[in-house]
Amino acid sequence: MPEFAPPLIATYRLQLRDGVGLDQARALLPRLVELGVSHLYLSPLFRAAQASTHGYDVIDPNEVDPVIGGETAFLELADAARAAGVGIVLDIVPNHMGFTPQNPYVADVMRHGRESEYAPVFDIDWDRGKLHFPVLDGALRDVLAAGQIALGKGGALVIYGQDYPLRDTALARTLAEQGELDEAALTALLAEQYWSVGDWRTTANAIIHRRFFNISSLIGVRQEDPAVFALTHRWIVAQVAAGRVQGLRVDHVDGLARPGGYLHRLRQAVGNVPVWIEKIVKQGEEIPLSWPIEGMSGYEFMTPVTQLLTNPDGLAALREAATGVVPADTCEEVRVVRRELLQTTFGPELRRLTDTALAALGRSADGSAEISASLTKLLVDWPVYRSYTADGGLLDPNLAVAGDPLLDLLRGTDDPHARAFAARFEQLTGALTAKSEEDTVFYRAVAYLPFCEVGGEPDLAPITGETFGAQMQARAGRSPLALNTLSTHDTKRTADARAAIVALSHLPNLARRLASGAMERAADAGVAPRWGIYGLQVALMMRHQPDAAARVCEHIAKAMREAKDASSHEAPDEAAERRVGELCLDLLTALTSHALWSAQEEAQFDRVYAQVVLAQAALHLTAPGVPDLYQGTEGVVIGLTDPDNRRAVDWEPPLQRDTLDGRKRALTHELLAQRRQRPDLFTHGDYELANEGDRWIVRRSWEGESAEWAIEKPGAETLPSV
Repeated sequence: MPEFAPPLIATYRLQLRDGVGLDQARALLPRLVELGVSHLYLSPLFRAAQASTHGYDVIDPNEVDPVIGGETAFLELADAARAAGVGIVLDIVPNHMGFTPQNPYVADVMRHGRESEYAPVFDIDWDRGKLHFPVLDGALRDVLAAGQIALGKGGALVIYGQDYPLRDTALARTLAEQGELDEAALTALLAEQYWSVGDWRTTANAIIHRRFFNISSLIGVRQEDPAVFALTHRWIVAQVAAGRVQGLRVDHVDGLARPGGYLHRLRQAVGNVPVWIEKIVKQGEEIPLSWPIEGMSGYEFMTPVTQLLTNPDGLAALREAATGVVPADTCEEVRVVRRELLQTTFGPELRRLTDTALAALGRSADGSAEISASLTKLLVDWPVYRSYTADGGLLDPNLAVAGDPLLDLLRGTDDPHARAFAARFEQLTGALTAKSEEDTVFYRAVAYLPFCEVGGEPDLAPITGETFGAQMQARAGRSPLALNTLSTHDTKRTADARAAIVALSHLPNLARRLASGAMERAADAGVAPRWGIYGLQVALMMRHQPDAAARVCEHIAKAMREAKDASSHEAPDEAAERRVGELCLDLLTALTSHALWSAQEEAQFDRVYAQVVLAQAALHLTAPGVPDLYQGTEGVVIGLTDPDNRRAVDWEPPLQRDTLDGRKRALTHELLAQRRQRPDLFTHGDYELANEGDRWIVRRSWEGESAEWAIEKPGAETLPSV
């Protein structure tokens, strides 16, 4: 098939599953062409665990999932996309697979243990015991007594209706012929296996496989092994070679033992197709320049846009209102949470890392407590998502501590134990940072939710247009083809939801009064005032959504469980969740009925909100890099944390050009058309953001060609301050 490489204008992310398959993606192609995007960017399409809603729990990386149409539907989509001039970008998941007997590779390991031909595929510490599945809803003896484990046909135990393959299928078939087994016989049969099962609440510490974060149903894949890479990338490489795939997004590169080595191997396998990595960076953190990629997937673009659009006076008002209500020292709160997680959630990972350190240092198990304590301190204070010493990178000199044996191991050595320690340490820091910050503290330090976003930090400050322009110019020089995104399937809130609180920052007196009123209502409801601050912001985001009540209550339950101090996923307090949910609905009603503000104040807020929505869209589509549009966000989309932000898209909205939605659609269409007409200017051009009164002027220039756009600053020409 002839090479097909459409120029990168913009990507359009589409979430497959939940009723959206490859045939539906094919039907959307004319709409995408009319919109002006160049590439359709698909969520993972490989066969995933049964009833998967997201596709990241892959069980066969070489088969298109029949649930979304299978191989035939993909080939038809690829042909139609080529005919339409649209490239296809695939989201691939090299770091992990679904840890389930449905996974044929896992099933073989369950049957044959470390002797399985597929045992090297997975990151398993066989010296620590058996493969463990924490899937039972109770103690093993209680589940057995309830008859929920039985001997099935074909050499498997049936647990909750799912087959778990047995070590000796011949023995199992013989036993099956004898009829049902009693509890003692089933217990004995389980004891003989290479795997075990236990209560999901209490036995996760028994796992011996590397997980994705703390999700025991996902198992780490050893991509550092060339044979494993070849096995798990066979289909991907074939589709790129056939000209059916024009780009790859690599999920969670920080989970890999050697990300740089993986990316070089991937580049060698797929040639020149664009490759982007999903990677979160802290402020000032950079990825190695040696990596052969176009750039990151765009989280790092969202934060400076929000900083530019945020008014410092309103931000200060909200933070002042939240004083004594949210953590006073966010960094210390993160350290506290990290310490707790290492003692609980990441206990298996810390023990494994301790054992690896002992081996690398040549010490006996008697020193495990000391090493574990040292590791805990190092991990709690670790300043970046991860370092890359296992790839030959240098350790940040700011981390250098003379005579620290653990840091000496990280600095690099040819000793295999030291290399194993460095890889495991670096794999853990990213997971620990994400779970402590985005998935915990970002639901506690809630004075200003727009900064509590993937790639953001709660304590950030606004930036000037000059600073933003300098950052974008640096981006143009460093990674001109990196993706720029404002909303994704992983963002805590969509850009248009965040815009509501950014708008509030431009009305500081109103912000102060609304926050005070929300906390008073929280006190009246017997709810912690922090949830009043949080609930106010959610209510402002959701006030025009027709299905707001159900979505808000579902979101609040998740937010409280993520915060982990009043409820949790392991021990949910549904009564507390209901109280906070009812408070949020009360705040929603108080806003829509003008009990918290006047109609004039709401009108002023709506004007500023529209300015924020349009300004961030214009910044997005004129900046250096490739704009990535999340499904539906060419118009106004209000979405909260997943699964809310993965809801079905209305592909046939009423076209009303005089509404904010219509204005955003028209702006998106026009700027994408300009990008298509002048690709060199947008791909290679210099960037400048100038202040001119109530407007910013964006200027792009390249080899005598130039263009500029005026963007109205939020708050310009509003009513008198309230």
